[in-house]
Amino acid sequence: MYNYCIIFYFAGSMTSSSSCSLNIQIRSGLIDGDVLWMQSKHVSEHVWNGKPDRKLHIRRVVSTYQGEEEISEEIISLLRQSGFHWIMKMRYLTINAALISALIERWRFETHTFRMRCGECTITLQNVSALLGLRIEGTPLIGPTNLDWANLCEELLGVRPQEGEIEGCVVKLSWLAYHFSQLNSHNGNVEQLQRFTRAWILRSIGGVIFVNKSSARVSLRYLQFLRDFQQCNEYAWRPAVLVYLYREICSVTDYKIKSIGGMCILIQMWAWKRCTTLAPKRTPPVIENKPFGHGLVV
Repeated sequence: MYNYCIIFYFAGSMTSSSSCSLNIQIRSGLIDGDVLWMQSKHVSEHVWNGKPDRKLHIRRVVSTYQGEEEISEEIISLLRQSGFHWIMKMRYLTINAALISALIERWRFETHTFRMRCGECTITLQNVSALLGLRIEGTPLIGPTNLDWANLCEELLGVRPQEGEIEGCVVKLSWLAYHFSQLNSHNGNVEQLQRFTRAWILRSIGGVIFVNKSSARVSLRYLQFLRDFQQCNEYAWRPAVLVYLYREICSVTDYKIKSIGGMCILIQMWAWKRCTTLAPKRTPPVIENKPFGHGLVV
């Protein structure tokens, strides 16, 4: 009869069952670090070493209109034209920080995949399309980086940021909220409605979709893509959203990083779709020819 050992690995602990009488010392962690070479900085290493749990902060700033988390009816048609209508409604979904944190512990920077007990998986462009409905085919988000950003604000938003409100190509979200929190009656002023819509989309870009480390500013580089709403809908936003989210997930695998930006609701909906036991008990209605996320906000 042969002696054998069966080893069980878990995220937070490890146990062993053996019929052999030998006293074998087993260290939890990787057997071979050639592929997963960043393990020493990975959050799972600290979990195995018994370090205190990290409380992950989800960076997001949800825009409000007249004090309510809603979208003004007057700009919905322009949002639909731009392709941002449904994705802006999904930003009001509640984020499950514990679920996001648990998935981050399974993410590997080296392979851009979640390493589960059943194998590896990841969020793909196809998932982004199926969950959010954003485009993959179209004009890439490429534009000049040396524009006069204050002039661009004045041209497309009708307001020029003053010194202290803009730094390089970055403007404060509070400046946008101050000037575009209310949509008064403009007697059919189409240009003013377009300006308000651009500012609303820009606030969502800086507060939910492409959140930077400050959670208080947004790059005006995105504003140049909002000049024409029909053309805006032709841009390939989906790859940009996914690349930005990948970068945020990779960054936060470092135990020392305490917060994550990007469109984290995408991670949550991906988990709901892939593992139905994690999804809300209320089954979202099936909407023909509509992404999964649309059923959560109807």
